[in-house]
Amino acid sequence: MLRTILEGLVTLLWPQRTTCITCDGPLAAPLPPLATVAETVPVCADCWAAMPFTLDMRLCINCSRPLRGGWGLCAECVITPSYGRVWALGLHRGVLRAAVHHVKFSGRQALGEALGRYLAQMVEDLPDVIVPIPLHPIRERERGYNQAECIARGLAAELGVPVAADDLVRVRATGQQALRDRHARWRNLARAFGVRTGREPAWAGRHALLVDDVLTTGATASAAADVLWATGARAVNLAVVAVSDKPIPAA
Repeated sequence: MLRTILEGLVTLLWPQRTTCITCDGPLAAPLPPLATVAETVPVCADCWAAMPFTLDMRLCINCSRPLRGGWGLCAECVITPSYGRVWALGLHRGVLRAAVHHVKFSGRQALGEALGRYLAQMVEDLPDVIVPIPLHPIRERERGYNQAECIARGLAAELGVPVAADDLVRVRATGQQALRDRHARWRNLARAFGVRTGREPAWAGRHALLVDDVLTTGATASAAADVLWATGARAVNLAVVAVSDKPIPAA
């Protein structure tokens, strides 16, 4: 009886969405108002299926970004980046781009966790600890959360690995990277990250998996990975929901 009353109140105060947030198509049959967070992510089955890479895509075997004019490594991964292998769900376009946008700018934290669970299927080398790339404190206060941490929670739930969300800190505000070209992004990220003082970082002597929403030029991930290597990480790989859809020349 109490559950019936609660469900009635929830339905009255917060009517359930009936359309997909990425394509605006109809969702499956309405779920109970008190369903789990994972169940209430308003993305349809067709959009979930459209997110991953397709088999015909020519991707760099290291960073998962699309290749132009060849196979194997991209020209940028020939010069070994600070991070190792990159695992990603798909290209930053279409429904996946829309989903990432909702996580970052529409408060869809549960969708971030669901994307992290989906992304976990791509990770081939189990880490010891998951490290979300932090926002600057001012940006995180404005947004109310760190989208990378939401994704990391989903990954951790699937992989059974702890999240270290407090040891890596952004010590310098870097502004919007999307407004800068490749070289400006790298210059802007120099010395942007550090380690919280007063404790040994969780990744010391361990295999760390950095987590972010999108990999574009790799400037952010490289700056963060440099800090992990310098403070004792044994290995540093990267997991992102999406990679840039702009092809990179093959090596």
